[in-house]
Amino acid sequence: MNFICGFPLNEQISTEDVRNERDAWVKAINKQCMDWKRRSQYEDLREAQKLSDITKVIKENQSTHEREPETGKMQNNHVPLLVPPQPFPRILSKSRAVAVPIPVPALALEPVHKPSVELEQMPELKPQPVQEKTLVSLAESRLAPLPQLESVQSPLFSAAPTPPPPVPPPLPKKKKTESLIIRTRAFHWDLIAQDKIAKSVWARGSPREIEIDTSRLYEQFGVKDSANISILESSNHVEIMLSAKIAHNFNIFLKSFPVQPKELKDKLFIVNEGDGGLSDEHITSLRRYVPTADDKEMYRSYKGDVSELHLVDQYMLELCNIPYLSPQLDLLLTLRELPISMDDLKPLINQKIRMCQQLWGCEAFVCVLEYLLAMGNYLNQNAGKEKAKGFRLSSLTKISQLRGNEKRFTLMHALVEQIMLHEPRLATFFRELAEFEMVPGASVKGLTAEVDVVKNELQKVIQYRKTYKGKNLGSQHSKFTKDLKLAIEKYEADLYQLTKRCEEMRKLYTDILVKFGEPLDQDSKELFGCVCQFVNEFKRIHSELTC
Repeated sequence: MNFICGFPLNEQISTEDVRNERDAWVKAINKQCMDWKRRSQYEDLREAQKLSDITKVIKENQSTHEREPETGKMQNNHVPLLVPPQPFPRILSKSRAVAVPIPVPALALEPVHKPSVELEQMPELKPQPVQEKTLVSLAESRLAPLPQLESVQSPLFSAAPTPPPPVPPPLPKKKKTESLIIRTRAFHWDLIAQDKIAKSVWARGSPREIEIDTSRLYEQFGVKDSANISILESSNHVEIMLSAKIAHNFNIFLKSFPVQPKELKDKLFIVNEGDGGLSDEHITSLRRYVPTADDKEMYRSYKGDVSELHLVDQYMLELCNIPYLSPQLDLLLTLRELPISMDDLKPLINQKIRMCQQLWGCEAFVCVLEYLLAMGNYLNQNAGKEKAKGFRLSSLTKISQLRGNEKRFTLMHALVEQIMLHEPRLATFFRELAEFEMVPGASVKGLTAEVDVVKNELQKVIQYRKTYKGKNLGSQHSKFTKDLKLAIEKYEADLYQLTKRCEEMRKLYTDILVKFGEPLDQDSKELFGCVCQFVNEFKRIHSELTC
């Protein structure tokens, strides 16, 4: 395969990759050059001294040979034997080789007595090997203290190999994300506009140093999903099989999802969150990403290594392998919502029962209505209208709309004056209707419908339990079956009490409608709302007049 700058020719090379490769080479070369330069400056000083010592030894040996008798050097049949030029000895260090010029001894240029005789047999040349050996031993003994020097090469030794070129730097690799990453939940507060800070208390800053216990904060608000983050970041380059839009949203959800793909199936068979089950938010989110039929077919056709898939695909593949996933998620969510719904309905039903009981037993309120009927008949008779025998409670909201000659004086003021003048004890009837001081919430009809919804949801859970027994999914979920049975029994008992209270509420409200002559289909929220408005207005005017 052909390469260019360390990359195969058939691979797509970006400008950034080429620039990074070039910079890595330049950095490595500069490092090597600077290292050699520093070592060279240190070695030159040491080697200069050693070179001076070696030269002195050579000159001493040379002068010794010149003083020897020059007999038998030239004969008639003698011819001079020239020794070829000797290469400079090299003093090798770990970083480079230094050539040391050493003069060749004069003895090497002397004529040989007999050319046919071997070198070992000529007495004149025997001192030369001794001389070289002595030279080498002296040089080695003097160079021994240097830790960088390895050997001294003379003509008797083979040539030293040149140092190998520096190893090219490896291709830059993406740094792996650390397995431990401290992350916390975000606090999404509303920031003050920049132009408002100057005149606010935030402009001066805090005059003292604020100390906080970060360990306690992390204990409560830490997000322990470091493993998921590292996997997500390391698999960003992997192509995702799931559609882009769903994968993007699912990926965001997984960043705060503390369950690994292999743990997901077991988590779906834990009823209570306190026992290690999924939270309500996680169950609701997972329902949005239930694989479709096409998704299941796509993931089941995958035959590769699961670990090579993106984390999103790993979760989706695991979801595809969970039988009855959608009913299981619906069941878990229903089991979590049932007690919440019943707890929310109980106080509302009890409030409606108390309102009906107070309105039914407050005779003073009936007397106040009789005063209002008499005053209205007086006005209507003098206005040419017929006398009425009674009126609906919705008329109570119109009393404050009828104004007298004084604009601030209404029919409600006249009613309070008449009652305080003739029967002052009736003027405090509102104390017996304490529940009507607050605007009523849901209606009786609406509460009854919500109770029916809870009944239907519980019936679905019971039906799922019967179906679950027939599925024979194995004995590993025996605890789930037991917890499901206990939850159903508890919810049935709670629902029975709730239904009983709801029937009591409906009966009382029906009695109220009959007592005040209202139609049986009258909405309780509207009816109680009119009474509430009348009571609060009467109380306000009574307070004004008494003060």
